[in-house]
Amino acid sequence: MKKPIPEFYCPYSDKCYQCCLDTEMTLSEEDITRIEKLGYEIYEFLEEKDGFMTLRNIDNHCIFLKNTRCSIYENRPQGCRFYPLIYDFEIEDFVLDNLCDHQEDFDLEIYRPLFDSVQVFVYNLVSERDIRMRKTMEEDIKVESKESKEEIEDPVKKEINKIESDKEKIESLMAQVIDDVKDENVENLEEALKSEMREIEEEIEELEKGIQADIVSAEEYIKITEKSIKSEIDDLEKRRKNSEEDNN
Repeated sequence: MKKPIPEFYCPYSDKCYQCCLDTEMTLSEEDITRIEKLGYEIYEFLEEKDGFMTLRNIDNHCIFLKNTRCSIYENRPQGCRFYPLIYDFEIEDFVLDNLCDHQEDFDLEIYRPLFDSVQVFVYNLVSERDIRMRKTMEEDIKVESKESKEEIEDPVKKEINKIESDKEKIESLMAQVIDDVKDENVENLEEALKSEMREIEEEIEELEKGIQADIVSAEEYIKITEKSIKSEIDDLEKRRKNSEEDNN
């Protein structure tokens, strides 16, 4: 038998929908999956804010508010079920949201049995946010690495192509001159042209070595940057796990 989802009992839910106006309710992956199964597409009901997934508002109210009632009430998000009971990170304690019109009508102590469930839910939201942000950072690193390589390689390729083009022109000119000249100076002219070709080839070789060195330096810089960002991500994950262990 499926275990019922814990929730806050609100005697005003049949006539009050203030908490559905300009909502910033955060959804867990489990909430999202449950609502998707109802036939909704993610883009229809979700927005991302600082890594958290929140309910969309239409005309200053939750997208699911229809004629003053929640149209997915039986499948509403977990945060909606706990509201107005919330966990305040600034004071690290449970409070009743002061935005609730009936805040003063509730006795916080009555809802103490829900505290553990609320805290687990909140830390799960933070964990899912951290995972999303880590994936985004990793994707950004890949894009920046690719762009950095392209910034180095594109001008280099253009320069090499130009040199190769000049080389082809010289080779063509040399062949034409050799065909046209039929006297005793042909061998001297050919040798002079070959000497010039060798110099050009040496310049190309030196340029390619310098280009390769620049690419290697850029790749080393990218590796160092990726390692630094990965270290920060691992440190963030370690602190999150320590926080969860402390709370458990």
